[in-house]
Amino acid sequence: MVKKNGLEAAASTSSSKEPTESTPLVPKLEDGGNGGDPGKGDNGGGLSVKQTAFLIAGEMAGSGVLALPRALVKTGWVGVPIIILMCVMAAFSGKRLGDCWTILESRNPDLRTRKRNPYAIIAEHSLGKMWSVAVSLAMIVTQFGVAVVYLLLAAQIIEQIFLSLIPTVSICIWYLVVVGAMTPLMLFGTPKDFSFLGVIAFFAVLVACILYFIQMMNDIRPFGVFRWGIHGFKDFFLAFGIIMFAFGGASTFPTIQNDMVDKSKFNKSLQYGFLAILALYLPIAIGGYAVYGESVGSNFITSLSATPLTLVGNVLIAIHLVTAFIILINPVCQELEELYGISRDSIGYRTLIRLSIMAGILFIGESIPRFYTILALVGGSTIALLTFVLPSYCYLSLMNQTPAEGQAPNDVAGWVKLVCWEIIVIGVVGGICATYSAISAIFSTSQATPCYLR
Repeated sequence: MVKKNGLEAAASTSSSKEPTESTPLVPKLEDGGNGGDPGKGDNGGGLSVKQTAFLIAGEMAGSGVLALPRALVKTGWVGVPIIILMCVMAAFSGKRLGDCWTILESRNPDLRTRKRNPYAIIAEHSLGKMWSVAVSLAMIVTQFGVAVVYLLLAAQIIEQIFLSLIPTVSICIWYLVVVGAMTPLMLFGTPKDFSFLGVIAFFAVLVACILYFIQMMNDIRPFGVFRWGIHGFKDFFLAFGIIMFAFGGASTFPTIQNDMVDKSKFNKSLQYGFLAILALYLPIAIGGYAVYGESVGSNFITSLSATPLTLVGNVLIAIHLVTAFIILINPVCQELEELYGISRDSIGYRTLIRLSIMAGILFIGESIPRFYTILALVGGSTIALLTFVLPSYCYLSLMNQTPAEGQAPNDVAGWVKLVCWEIIVIGVVGGICATYSAISAIFSTSQATPCYLR
């Protein structure tokens, strides 16, 4: 868990302002916080703005591309503005989360060394120790669940690719192969050690989306089977949970921000990342619903005609999923290493922890029969908490704290407070309804037999 005293955090350039809309707080650290060259962190390097943007976009894009077309079936065309709204809300919340860390660094210079669990530290300083523990648990559940789903989707896609060549190999075996192939990549330390994976993940899904869109245009038929409007309460909020999941990367943001050369530029990376994600999501979601209508599958690619374009797109989306998996699972690894007090230099114990994580991922993946309702469940519960509720709540709490002697008083613009509270309310209400709908869907459908019982 997070220790109350002696906390460490990420080294970097600190912002010249308290991240409010108006009030200066401390002078800018021109030497990057370590007395060295400007813009350098404690290790003389780190992630650039572009690398950070690629990591943000690369980790989130895959699941939304695959699931959002079906979400529009359940919401109707009203889902399009909802997707745009949730993107803006997630980006705004990400900015508040970045501001929280900058506030803490400004107030306490001791928090300028690298730390493996920055989100939990933010929660502890703003809301207290209990919330720090809650954030740690929520992060582990979220990232662990998302990682399982990503590898399951990758295994499903690989099964589709090789179906004609080796039809007797089931998804159970492919999932085992995927987990085994991913295990060595689990040994990367922090995001700065695998920044190239963000580039690979983003461009793989970008090219895949282009190929999928071309194939959709080839699949256009004169008449589709449409049901205009919302299907019902449960279906609407099931789709709402999927949309929340599609933008739910906030739990990794503090870890990624901590590895930036200049963390004050994190907001710029957020803007680039979310614009790229929205540019990928909208054409596929709208096109998938417009072309296939009610028949579009929960995994969008199953609705595409089997052509060379689809085959290449499937290969690329599988590459995206396995590379995004490494980005997503890393905060879980660091959180558990912090929980057990394992130092960065203890390679043996770190390897043991990460192998045990992969063993858990293997077991859960071989037991889970479906992914769509799981996405909605995670999206409506822990992702709603970490992405849409806590960032604004922590930010407002930090700004309401009495400033230390010599520091300027805190000031938050009225419109920022209003937007923060609106996002908190939407996150709480929408999350509860999405969680209820997902649980209802899970228990109202028959479940497939786990792989190890077949």
